[in-house]
Amino acid sequence: MSGVSVVIPTYNRRDLIERCLESLSKQTEPELDVIVVDDGSTDGTAAWLAEEHPGVRVEVMPENRGFAAATNAGIRAASGDWILLLNNDVTLEAECIARMRAAAEQAGADIVAAMILWDDDRGRIYSAGDRMRKDGRPEPIGFRAHREAFALPESIFGATAACGLFRREIFDRVGLLDETFGAYFEDSDLCFRARLAGFRAVLAPDAVAYHIGSASQGGRTWWRSAQCCRNHALLLEKNMPDALREKHAALIAAERRHQWRRLWSSARAELGTLSALGVVWSYAWSLQRALPESRRARTEIQAAAQVTAEELDAWLTKPE
Repeated sequence: MSGVSVVIPTYNRRDLIERCLESLSKQTEPELDVIVVDDGSTDGTAAWLAEEHPGVRVEVMPENRGFAAATNAGIRAASGDWILLLNNDVTLEAECIARMRAAAEQAGADIVAAMILWDDDRGRIYSAGDRMRKDGRPEPIGFRAHREAFALPESIFGATAACGLFRREIFDRVGLLDETFGAYFEDSDLCFRARLAGFRAVLAPDAVAYHIGSASQGGRTWWRSAQCCRNHALLLEKNMPDALREKHAALIAAERRHQWRRLWSSARAELGTLSALGVVWSYAWSLQRALPESRRARTEIQAAAQVTAEELDAWLTKPE
């Protein structure tokens, strides 16, 4: 099948997936292949989808395995030449997907970011594409900025999996999401690998989506901080060329210290000092276990790179 497959991982929260699917039903892009991956829900999501949304394909995970694994299951099942990764707490304006496709064709791009606004404050930006900093930290462009006063970026590094359109060839060449990441920065890792392989990214500023933001996570600031701290290190280990790791060593070290401090402070504030110590130790050990596989992946990623370290460095931004 040519066209677009839409992959939506979900865990419980029928209210969110209902809003998401309703917005997809209004899209002007024809023949969407919509795939919802039920990541081990306990509220009867799969049966409800079969009854209420018979036109949607449902992939059922036998247990909750996390965002990356659920998304990969959807990508494997997808039939489209393009794959839209979509969070269950995102809704789209009617022409969003069609405009993303048009932006890709006009720019000859392989990754397309939508203009994502906050669902509860639609004048403010959640993400106008993603940038990658020289210290290896990914971040959304325009986060919390007023849309009317926002100057569109001249270029972007990648797109968030909250609402990002990817050419199927990307997954064929650089692989799926890294399930070691679980959640957070797994999409940045995918985009980093794709950019190193020579794929292009573009923002479609008139393709508008609305994001609630971490709605399916139910808070847990310490958990988000822990995942980001761990996955930032894995992102660097896999993707940052040696020349740039050496050139930006001071920036990278400063960001690593920041990540660990943020994890410690959020865990202590939410869980107490004793539990926070356990969390920090647990994630430090988890990182050490994951690093060998990331180093093995690094060898292949760097060997296959189609851009030089100098070209990549020009795409990276300085921390503000």
